[in-house]
Amino acid sequence: MVKVGLIGAGFMGAMHAQCHSLLPGVKLTGIADIRKEKAAELAGKFNSAALENAEELLRNPEVDAIDICLPTFMHADWTVKALQAGKHVICEKPIALNVADADRMVETAEKSGRIFMVAQVIRFWPEYMRLKEICSRGELGKMLSLSLTRLSPTPTWSWDGWLLDSPRGGGALIDLHIHDTDYLLHLLGKPLSVYSAGRNIKGAYWHIHSCFKYPGCTVTAEGGWDYADSFPFRMAFTANFEKGAVEYSSIGAKPFGIFQTGSAEYQQPAPEEKQADGGGNISSLGGYYNEIKYFIECVAKGRKPAMVTPADARDSLTLVLKEGQSAEKDKEIAL
Repeated sequence: MVKVGLIGAGFMGAMHAQCHSLLPGVKLTGIADIRKEKAAELAGKFNSAALENAEELLRNPEVDAIDICLPTFMHADWTVKALQAGKHVICEKPIALNVADADRMVETAEKSGRIFMVAQVIRFWPEYMRLKEICSRGELGKMLSLSLTRLSPTPTWSWDGWLLDSPRGGGALIDLHIHDTDYLLHLLGKPLSVYSAGRNIKGAYWHIHSCFKYPGCTVTAEGGWDYADSFPFRMAFTANFEKGAVEYSSIGAKPFGIFQTGSAEYQQPAPEEKQADGGGNISSLGGYYNEIKYFIECVAKGRKPAMVTPADARDSLTLVLKEGQSAEKDKEIAL
């Protein structure tokens, strides 16, 4: 039995709590939030204890792992405290707002010997996992080009508006676009260079367009959350290979397709999806369930995560910050 303490009872906390509740051998020991009513509401759904002070979870010897679903600017301090308290930790993405904090988190994890994983969920999203498989196995030959898209109405569901406050949320560049930057590193490794342009609002990029160069392959990625509230959230990719193409769109009638000369095969890489109960822009637990399951298995088996390492999460933050620098300087940056 892996006993988990959840810190943060907002949208992502609710997503993670649902995933934990669906896994055998997991007990949500307590849910903490400074908004006691939010903690009580979520804890009541999952037969867990509601706490106002998250420190109690760190002091509780029965808690094996801490799940941090706090605002981004709080990730570093709470991850370090939890690791130093001897707990395994899964922390929502992004790892932090700056590389210095990310380094501190990675170093603390190494010293503690505890398992630390950042929830870079797209690595666990079924359609993106299938593209990784196609690419790694060379099923369609060499990849020639890739486009990644992630667009959203302006997020309004964050507690006290922290997400839209640049010093605390980092803008769409760090909070939203990092999904695709992280996946790109997971799929193809570090690019040779990046050139970016975007829309900076109040000190953070709310929309970014980036072009990444790889040997024999060019990747473009667009992320933005400056759309009207009626605009439907979407994530998508199109990958072109020597022997065919792969396409996915979260709003398509046939979301995932593999196209070769004379044939089109539509697939559903995911099993029957579990539905989420909450706000935000994702209604399916999809990759959230996969990543939580993976983390719990790592804790149960005493195995350091390989699917996404702490260094991976730090590298993804480093690269999106380079994108921001490129946009600010209006110049290509060699990597």
